[in-house]
Amino acid sequence: MTNIIGIIQARMGSSRIPGKAMADLAGRPLIWHMIDRMSRVKGITELILATTGDLRNEPLINYCKSQGLKVFSHPEENDLAGRISGAIRGVDGDIVLKSGGDCPLIDPSVLQKMVDTAVTEGDADFVSNRVQWSYPLGLSADVISRKAIEWCDKNLTETGDRELFAIYIRDHTERFKVIPIINETDLSHHAWTVDEPEDLVFMRRIFDALYEENQVFTMDDVLAFLDVKSQLSKYDRK
Repeated sequence: MTNIIGIIQARMGSSRIPGKAMADLAGRPLIWHMIDRMSRVKGITELILATTGDLRNEPLINYCKSQGLKVFSHPEENDLAGRISGAIRGVDGDIVLKSGGDCPLIDPSVLQKMVDTAVTEGDADFVSNRVQWSYPLGLSADVISRKAIEWCDKNLTETGDRELFAIYIRDHTERFKVIPIINETDLSHHAWTVDEPEDLVFMRRIFDALYEENQVFTMDDVLAFLDVKSQLSKYDRK
């Protein structure tokens, strides 16, 4: 069986919502919901918090360790190529499932589809729903090969490229094998990330209405809720 390394990249130093990774959603920290959802993906053998050396991250680090995660702290704030490469160093697995720390609605079934596609293909470098946008922003994740991550860490020198190394992989199909994950219905007008204070208000409404202990609600559950509570649609991207 293929070992999958799960990575959550998160930090506490957001300028717009400081400490958002530990913000309360239905009685639990936002990061807990991400851990819970990623842990439900079959094949993940190690789940790692990839963060930075900023001292403000200590509460996040301590919490993730208490939940059984390994933690890697990279000294350079914006060097994501170095951060992710460092996080997987010495960890068994050639496929990495990565999501950002502002996406508490990531859907395990969507993540599983990405992972299964990467495993079936065998030689894919980048499998993602960020190649051709069709899922809600906030269900975003990437499955990246170890060799592509390590190539980027070794070869990318521009600050912008190192920060957006996953986008670099996505956009250089002449070097990397890229596979899009596309939803049957275009839902890309929905914005389900936690970037602004009003996003946190929106997310709390979702979790207060749908979260139940030991269960995970899905993308379709959220869509049904928004359809009923159409007044929340003002948070869509359109």
